Amino acid sequence: MAKKPSRQTGKKTGRLVKEISIPAMKLSQGARALYVFKLKASELWGMVSINRRNPDKDEGYQRVLPNSRVKSLSGYIQEGHPIPNSVVLSFDKATFDEKSGELKIPAGKDVGWVIDGQHRLAGAHEAFKESGTDYDLPVVAFSGLSEEAQVEQFITINREAKGVPSSLVLDLLNMIPKKKPSDLANERAADIAKELRDDKDSPLFNRIVIDAPSKGQISLTNFVRKVTPLVHQENGVLKSFTFEEQSKILKNYFWAIKSVFHDEWTQTNSIFLRTIGFGALMNVFQRVFDETSRRYSSFQQQDVVRTLKLVEGFDFGQWSSHGSGTKAENDAAKDLLIDFDRAIQAKEEDGKFKKMKL
Repeated sequence: MAKKPSRQTGKKTGRLVKEISIPAMKLSQGARALYVFKLKASELWGMVSINRRNPDKDEGYQRVLPNSRVKSLSGYIQEGHPIPNSVVLSFDKATFDEKSGELKIPAGKDVGWVIDGQHRLAGAHEAFKESGTDYDLPVVAFSGLSEEAQVEQFITINREAKGVPSSLVLDLLNMIPKKKPSDLANERAADIAKELRDDKDSPLFNRIVIDAPSKGQISLTNFVRKVTPLVHQENGVLKSFTFEEQSKILKNYFWAIKSVFHDEWTQTNSIFLRTIGFGALMNVFQRVFDETSRRYSSFQQQDVVRTLKLVEGFDFGQWSSHGSGTKAENDAAKDLLIDFDRAIQAKEEDGKFKKMKL
């Protein structure tokens, strides 16, 4: 039996067997009319199309849909949790009757397109299939948007509109009920990944990806795996810092790595952005953080650069010989730390570092 794909790619085609009329409210925003209504997830899923990106062709604009995320959302819904965010659609030929307050959607194929909310919609549909849980979903719909205009809306929602990181609530309320510290640390790490991925001034801009990474990229899963322990609110080295500070600290760390080890960083398949290399760098992070903070009482880019220059001649080519897995990451980090500690000891013996007064 063929293995089930881990993600859904390519176009999803929706069909509507007969015309329907939905009670709706019309809104005007600029030159556009919007229609707000509710519809059961089971009905909405079947009638709408999703113009997903095809990785092998220059087609589609929606992100591919990881089945793991659909399953997670389905479970969340079946536990009775709400999903209040609206699904944003564009209907090709819908008409609005001002008198009756109804939006009429004609029968046919590809009658409507999902612009935003495909993950929520797919999760709600899966919950209906698995347990019969059928949520009313809030919908905001355009009518007659061209594909170009749909893409424009998609970009506006997903890139231009900057959301508040969910873990930032911790800095305001100091708690999120019913969530374990490990779950909160995972959320914080994922939020930091998004911040560094979307920040054009970040060395990791567009380098953290949800799907399988290409050369020069790291997966979100790998990033979260290594950053979560650092931001854990009980024992993480960065636990006392805010979200913005944690993001800036990691941004400065990778800027310094890029600056000091520029030749290695700019290679097409840089060891730093492969699983073993990224894992080793994150294993070394606390030592670099502690040493930089102790010597310079700061962690600005120039200070991290000064610390890393102690090992600027390190041969990272040897890391590939360690293989893969957690042990390989630990061994690679150990190699770098040995050189790092030797360099610090030599500097202190030369008197070039001032020893801390006690």
